[in-house]
Amino acid sequence: MNWSRSIAWWFMVLLAIAIGVYALSYFLISEMGDPSFKIRYDAIPWSAKLHIIPAGVALILGAFQFHPGLRRKWTSIHRNSGRVYVILVSIAAVGGLSLAWYAPHSPATRLGFASLAVVWFYATGMAYRSIRAGDITRHKQWMVRSYALTLAAVTLRMQLPFYQAVLGLSFDEAYAIVAWFCWIPNLVVAEWFFNQEPISKTAKSM
Repeated sequence: MNWSRSIAWWFMVLLAIAIGVYALSYFLISEMGDPSFKIRYDAIPWSAKLHIIPAGVALILGAFQFHPGLRRKWTSIHRNSGRVYVILVSIAAVGGLSLAWYAPHSPATRLGFASLAVVWFYATGMAYRSIRAGDITRHKQWMVRSYALTLAAVTLRMQLPFYQAVLGLSFDEAYAIVAWFCWIPNLVVAEWFFNQEPISKTAKSM
Protein backbone atom coordinates (compact mmCIF):
# COMPACT_ATOMS: atom_id res chain seq x y z
CA MET A 1 0.00 0.00 0.00
CA ASN A 2 1.59 3.31 -1.10
CA TRP A 3 1.50 6.46 1.03
CA SER A 4 -1.51 8.03 -0.72
CA ARG A 5 -3.60 4.89 -0.30
CA SER A 6 -2.42 4.55 3.28
CA ILE A 7 -3.57 8.10 4.07
CA ALA A 8 -6.91 7.48 2.34
CA TRP A 9 -7.36 4.22 4.24
CA TRP A 10 -6.62 5.83 7.61
CA PHE A 11 -8.97 8.70 6.81
CA MET A 12 -11.69 6.19 5.94
CA VAL A 13 -11.06 4.20 9.12
CA LEU A 14 -11.24 7.28 11.34
CA LEU A 15 -14.50 8.42 9.74
CA ALA A 16 -15.94 4.92 9.96
CA ILE A 17 -15.08 4.61 13.65
CA ALA A 18 -16.35 8.10 14.47
CA ILE A 19 -19.70 7.65 12.71
CA GLY A 20 -20.05 4.02 13.78
CA VAL A 21 -19.57 4.90 17.45
CA TYR A 22 -21.87 7.92 17.05
CA ALA A 23 -24.60 5.72 15.57
CA LEU A 24 -24.26 3.11 18.30
CA SER A 25 -24.37 5.85 20.94
CA TYR A 26 -28.06 6.40 20.11
CA PHE A 27 -28.76 3.24 22.09
CA LEU A 28 -25.87 3.34 24.56
CA ILE A 29 -25.79 6.95 25.79
CA SER A 30 -29.06 8.75 26.40
CA GLU A 31 -27.54 12.23 25.96
CA MET A 32 -26.08 11.45 22.52
CA GLY A 33 -27.82 11.86 19.17
CA ASP A 34 -30.36 14.20 17.64
CA PRO A 35 -33.43 14.44 19.94
CA SER A 36 -35.82 14.52 16.96
CA PHE A 37 -34.37 11.26 15.64
CA LYS A 38 -34.50 9.71 19.10
CA ILE A 39 -38.22 10.47 19.28
CA ARG A 40 -38.78 8.83 15.90
CA TYR A 41 -36.67 5.80 16.77
CA ASP A 42 -38.50 5.38 20.07
CA ALA A 43 -41.70 5.01 18.06
CA ILE A 44 -40.20 2.18 15.96
CA PRO A 45 -37.53 0.75 18.27
CA TRP A 46 -37.06 -2.65 16.64
CA SER A 47 -36.71 -1.27 13.11
CA ALA A 48 -34.23 1.32 14.37
CA LYS A 49 -32.15 -1.20 16.33
CA LEU A 50 -32.26 -3.78 13.52
CA HIS A 51 -30.74 -1.22 11.18
CA ILE A 52 -28.51 1.06 13.23
CA ILE A 53 -26.73 -1.41 15.51
CA PRO A 54 -25.52 -3.91 12.86
CA ALA A 55 -24.86 -1.08 10.38
CA GLY A 56 -22.69 0.74 12.91
CA VAL A 57 -20.63 -2.38 13.61
CA ALA A 58 -20.39 -3.22 9.87
CA LEU A 59 -19.16 0.32 9.16
CA ILE A 60 -16.26 -0.12 11.57
CA LEU A 61 -15.50 -3.76 10.75
CA GLY A 62 -15.69 -3.29 6.99
CA ALA A 63 -13.01 -0.60 6.91
CA PHE A 64 -10.38 -3.05 8.12
CA GLN A 65 -11.23 -5.51 5.33
CA PHE A 66 -9.50 -3.23 2.81
CA HIS A 67 -6.00 -3.17 4.29
CA PRO A 68 -3.84 -5.49 2.13
CA GLY A 69 -1.31 -6.11 4.90
CA LEU A 70 -4.01 -7.25 7.29
CA ARG A 71 -5.48 -9.56 4.66
CA ARG A 72 -2.13 -11.16 3.89
CA LYS A 73 -1.00 -11.68 7.50
CA TRP A 74 -4.32 -12.71 9.01
CA THR A 75 -6.20 -14.40 6.20
CA SER A 76 -8.46 -16.42 8.48
CA ILE A 77 -9.43 -13.31 10.44
CA HIS A 78 -10.17 -11.53 7.18
CA ARG A 79 -12.42 -14.37 6.03
CA ASN A 80 -14.28 -14.67 9.31
CA SER A 81 -14.65 -10.91 9.59
CA GLY A 82 -16.01 -10.90 6.05
CA ARG A 83 -18.64 -13.46 6.99
CA VAL A 84 -19.65 -11.37 9.99
CA TYR A 85 -19.79 -8.27 7.78
CA VAL A 86 -22.13 -10.00 5.33
CA ILE A 87 -24.45 -11.08 8.15
CA LEU A 88 -24.43 -7.60 9.71
CA VAL A 89 -25.18 -5.87 6.41
CA SER A 90 -27.94 -8.34 5.58
CA ILE A 91 -29.64 -7.63 8.90
CA ALA A 92 -29.04 -3.87 8.62
CA ALA A 93 -30.42 -3.76 5.07
CA VAL A 94 -33.64 -5.47 6.17
CA GLY A 95 -33.87 -3.06 9.08
CA GLY A 96 -33.13 -0.15 6.75
CA LEU A 97 -35.92 -1.18 4.40
CA SER A 98 -38.31 -1.30 7.33
CA LEU A 99 -37.03 2.04 8.62
CA ALA A 100 -37.43 3.62 5.18
CA TRP A 101 -41.14 2.86 5.31
CA TYR A 102 -41.40 5.20 8.31
CA ALA A 103 -39.09 7.90 6.93
CA PRO A 104 -40.75 11.28 7.35
CA HIS A 105 -41.42 14.15 4.99
CA SER A 106 -41.96 12.73 1.50
CA PRO A 107 -42.31 9.59 -0.68
CA ALA A 108 -39.05 10.59 -2.40
CA THR A 109 -37.24 10.31 0.93
CA ARG A 110 -38.73 6.88 1.62
CA LEU A 111 -37.94 5.64 -1.88
CA GLY A 112 -34.35 6.89 -1.66
CA PHE A 113 -33.59 5.06 1.57
CA ALA A 114 -35.52 1.96 0.48
CA SER A 115 -33.49 1.85 -2.75
CA LEU A 116 -30.28 2.12 -0.74
CA ALA A 117 -31.33 -0.85 1.42
CA VAL A 118 -32.13 -3.03 -1.60
CA VAL A 119 -28.94 -2.17 -3.54
CA TRP A 120 -26.83 -2.58 -0.39
CA PHE A 121 -28.27 -6.04 0.25
CA TYR A 122 -27.75 -7.03 -3.39
CA ALA A 123 -24.14 -5.80 -3.61
CA THR A 124 -23.19 -7.58 -0.40
CA GLY A 125 -24.91 -10.77 -1.52
CA MET A 126 -23.02 -10.64 -4.82
CA ALA A 127 -19.74 -10.18 -2.97
CA TYR A 128 -20.46 -13.31 -0.92
CA ARG A 129 -21.64 -15.25 -3.95
CA SER A 130 -18.51 -14.31 -5.91
CA ILE A 131 -16.09 -15.47 -3.24
CA ARG A 132 -18.03 -18.70 -2.80
CA ALA A 133 -17.59 -19.26 -6.54
CA GLY A 134 -13.85 -18.58 -6.23
CA ASP A 135 -14.03 -15.37 -8.28
CA ILE A 136 -11.73 -13.17 -6.21
CA THR A 137 -11.68 -10.28 -8.67
CA ARG A 138 -15.45 -9.90 -8.76
CA HIS A 139 -15.59 -10.43 -5.00
CA LYS A 140 -13.29 -7.45 -4.49
CA GLN A 141 -15.32 -5.31 -6.86
CA TRP A 142 -18.61 -6.14 -5.16
CA MET A 143 -17.08 -5.61 -1.72
CA VAL A 144 -15.95 -2.15 -2.78
CA ARG A 145 -19.49 -1.42 -3.94
CA SER A 146 -20.95 -2.86 -0.75
CA TYR A 147 -18.72 -0.82 1.51
CA ALA A 148 -19.26 2.29 -0.59
CA LEU A 149 -22.94 1.87 0.29
CA THR A 150 -22.08 1.21 3.94
CA LEU A 151 -20.25 4.54 3.88
CA ALA A 152 -23.57 6.21 3.11
CA ALA A 153 -23.79 6.57 6.90
CA VAL A 154 -20.75 8.86 6.70
CA THR A 155 -21.72 10.85 3.62
CA LEU A 156 -25.25 11.39 4.96
CA ARG A 157 -23.91 13.08 8.07
CA MET A 158 -21.50 15.17 6.00
CA GLN A 159 -24.06 16.28 3.44
CA LEU A 160 -27.08 17.03 5.61
CA PRO A 161 -25.58 19.99 7.53
CA PHE A 162 -24.00 21.27 4.29
CA TYR A 163 -27.35 21.41 2.50
CA GLN A 164 -28.91 23.22 5.43
CA ALA A 165 -26.12 25.60 6.49
CA VAL A 166 -24.52 26.39 3.13
CA LEU A 167 -27.37 25.96 0.63
CA GLY A 168 -30.03 27.20 3.02
CA LEU A 169 -32.41 24.29 2.49
CA SER A 170 -34.96 23.29 5.06
CA PHE A 171 -34.50 19.99 6.86
CA ASP A 172 -37.29 18.40 4.79
CA GLU A 173 -35.69 19.52 1.52
CA ALA A 174 -32.20 18.49 2.60
CA TYR A 175 -33.37 15.11 3.87
CA ALA A 176 -35.14 14.30 0.60
CA ILE A 177 -31.93 15.04 -1.32
CA VAL A 178 -29.60 13.22 1.05
CA ALA A 179 -31.79 10.10 0.87
CA TRP A 180 -30.40 9.68 -2.66
CA PHE A 181 -27.11 11.57 -2.64
CA CYS A 182 -25.70 9.88 0.46
CA TRP A 183 -25.16 6.72 -1.61
CA ILE A 184 -25.37 7.30 -5.38
CA PRO A 185 -22.14 9.39 -5.55
CA ASN A 186 -20.42 6.69 -3.47
CA LEU A 187 -21.23 4.11 -6.14
CA VAL A 188 -20.06 6.50 -8.87
CA VAL A 189 -16.70 6.87 -7.08
CA ALA A 190 -16.46 3.08 -6.74
CA GLU A 191 -17.03 2.60 -10.48
CA TRP A 192 -14.54 5.37 -11.24
CA PHE A 193 -12.00 3.53 -9.10
CA PHE A 194 -12.44 0.38 -11.19
CA ASN A 195 -11.93 2.33 -14.42
CA GLN A 196 -8.75 4.02 -13.19
CA GLU A 197 -6.73 0.80 -13.10
CA PRO A 198 -6.72 -2.40 -15.14
CA ILE A 199 -8.53 -5.11 -13.23
CA SER A 200 -5.43 -7.27 -13.03
CA LYS A 201 -3.53 -4.43 -11.41
CA THR A 202 -6.38 -3.71 -9.04
CA ALA A 203 -6.55 -7.36 -8.04
CA LYS A 204 -2.86 -7.45 -7.22
CA SER A 205 -2.92 -4.29 -5.12
CA MET A 206 -6.04 -5.06 -3.09
